Amino acid sequence: ESPLTLISVQSTRRASFAILAAALLWSTGGLFIKEVTLDAWGVSFWRSSFAAITISIIYFFRSAQWNGRRTGLREWFSPFVLGSALCYALLLVLFVIATKLTTSANAIFLQYTAPIYVLFIEPMLSRTKMKRADLATVAISTAAMALFFVGKFDPRGVWGNIAALASGVAFATYALILKHERATEQSRWQIVIVGHIMIASAMAIIALSGQTNISVSSSDLTRLLYLGIIQIGIAYAFFTYGISHVRAIDATLIAMVEPVLNPVWVFIGVGERPANFALIGGLIILSLSIIRTVRGSKEIVELETVRSGE
Repeated sequence: ESPLTLISVQSTRRASFAILAAALLWSTGGLFIKEVTLDAWGVSFWRSSFAAITISIIYFFRSAQWNGRRTGLREWFSPFVLGSALCYALLLVLFVIATKLTTSANAIFLQYTAPIYVLFIEPMLSRTKMKRADLATVAISTAAMALFFVGKFDPRGVWGNIAALASGVAFATYALILKHERATEQSRWQIVIVGHIMIASAMAIIALSGQTNISVSSSDLTRLLYLGIIQIGIAYAFFTYGISHVRAIDATLIAMVEPVLNPVWVFIGVGERPANFALIGGLIILSLSIIRTVRGSKEIVELETVRSGE
């Protein structure tokens, strides 16, 4: 093998491990959110405040590698960055609300319906015909979602499941935005930083209005520092490095570690066990997502092989 091939393989391998590390860190979010005594608004305020500072510091050092080019305020507050940041902010806040109101398994499994929404929405945006396999995937996944609402009626749990579903929609929208031709490495960092500033500002307004309490104990502060600096900040740095060296579809497959491990950490940490129907529904959704991701990966490889032979 040529030296360039070896370098390419090593870069891909490092990138894959970086995405895996990000997914592992993300998977701990449910446990720490459950353990913090603040409500969803308070958790969101502190986590995003610490994350905004952490990611801004990383962005500052990363920007030195972009040929010294500094972006102006016009780029930071462009409609594309602001709209994308709003989707990212909704994704995070809705997930925290879901985790507080329902089980972590429900929250993460329903958030990971995002690939299903992408399967449904992307053909409409690209004006391509949806495949029968995609339609079948959407239909089966919709049925699987219904299993999360089976069992003892709990208004909080129902609203938590709805918040998790909405988080999945925001996740899908955010993923589609990142594939937009205007999305660059710089803009991806800007979107996340602005998104966290939006969250922290909105939660501060809610706190000032007396609707929530953001004062923290020392034990809560330690957990919130972890959530903001490591579970979001460092994890995002790993993911951003990885996504630039592997295909998005491969990154999606690796990131499936998060919904698998998230309920495990919560069960070990606080003993929360999801309902049997929710477990069945989650396994169906995860299985379909993995199967469609693998099939999509094979289709891309086949297409690239045909093109290389043209």
